[in-house]
Amino acid sequence: MNDFKHFHPAWHHTLNVIVVSLAFITVGVLWILRNLGVVDPTLFSIIVSWQMLLILWGVVQFIKQHYIGGVILIVTGGYFLLPLLTDIDQEWIHTFWPGIFILVGFLILFKKRKYRHHWGGDRYKGKERLEQCVTVDGFVQSEVSFGGVHQIVLDPVFKGAKIDNSFGSTVLDLRKTTLAAPETYIDIECSFGSVELLIPPHWNVIVETDTTFSGSSDKRRSPVDNQIDFDHKLIIRGDISFSGLEIKS
Repeated sequence: MNDFKHFHPAWHHTLNVIVVSLAFITVGVLWILRNLGVVDPTLFSIIVSWQMLLILWGVVQFIKQHYIGGVILIVTGGYFLLPLLTDIDQEWIHTFWPGIFILVGFLILFKKRKYRHHWGGDRYKGKERLEQCVTVDGFVQSEVSFGGVHQIVLDPVFKGAKIDNSFGSTVLDLRKTTLAAPETYIDIECSFGSVELLIPPHWNVIVETDTTFSGSSDKRRSPVDNQIDFDHKLIIRGDISFSGLEIKS
């Protein structure tokens, strides 16, 4: 059973390629036009800025339904872009930038309430970790924002996982379970966070993630007698942006 086998849509990869390509093309064209005197240098410095990069990537995250990360990036970029577009001075930023923390707090509170409702109201009341990470019949569904979760899978058979991580830390321990299906999938959507997977060294792991300003590494020790289980595959897919994926044993 893997109800989320096709969770990672192909258009996520296409979207990443399109956005990155268009960003480079746009910057190059604007740079040439600036050198030719067609584009005002001030306008160029606004468009080609770290603030606009945050806004652009926030829009991408929002399209991917990473709403908290997307909103935070867009608001942060727009906030620090305002003094470049208006008569507001830098004192305004020094005075009101903590407002971003207030916004983040409300977003976390809203998402927490929504997640609790999604998993059945007060069913998990008082069990904060179960609101973030749930295992049902060997399938793990984890959602973390600005927090951390450490989940050990004790089911006899691991049937897959869906991990959604924004500005958080997720640790999934699979060393006490086994694989039964020829192919088992872990779908990861991670932005500005970290995912650590603890996997037995003899498992055959294939990483097919799309990474943007991120990294992934398999640090497992070599299996005893180099016996790898080629009859079963654990396939790790998804999008990892400004994050890290580590596989350990």
